[in-house]
Amino acid sequence: MGSWTIWHVLGFLILASIAIWRSNASTERKQLQGYGGWLIVYSLFLIFWASQEVSEFYRVQHEVMLLVPSALNNPDYLTYSALLNVLSWAEAIVLITCALLPALPQRRSYLIKSCCIGLWLAGPVAAAAEFIAANHFVGDYLLEEDYSTLGATLLFATLWTWYFLTSFRVRNTYK
Repeated sequence: MGSWTIWHVLGFLILASIAIWRSNASTERKQLQGYGGWLIVYSLFLIFWASQEVSEFYRVQHEVMLLVPSALNNPDYLTYSALLNVLSWAEAIVLITCALLPALPQRRSYLIKSCCIGLWLAGPVAAAAEFIAANHFVGDYLLEEDYSTLGATLLFATLWTWYFLTSFRVRNTYK
């Protein structure tokens, strides 16, 4: 599972606050349009998130192979590993698709709705699925920080969805 620390959340909240402050301070905000500003930050972050999810899966899989080689003979672990591999790649594909949708030349409002739906599904649902799979296949080993992943991804999705619904740039670009 990808890990979120308090520094990730604080950094994101600080950047979101700066973005809100800057957008409220702009006198020409009603003329903002086009793929730029926070839309680029959104796209870059989603690509980073996708790569982090896949690399985290392979890192943990490698550590398990080194530290618990007997797990490779356990059918439950092999099933769990295969399911998480599919989940990690599916989440990465959804995230990269959501990152690329706003940059497409044909700008339609359904793209923004698709991004919002993708955010709500990719993060919280994938985190919950990882959590449930780990509890089912591995047992009750989860730490308190694993629970925070659910909250962090939900917070991320909520803030970006709010941005898409309230941003002048988004409203002017995707009609």
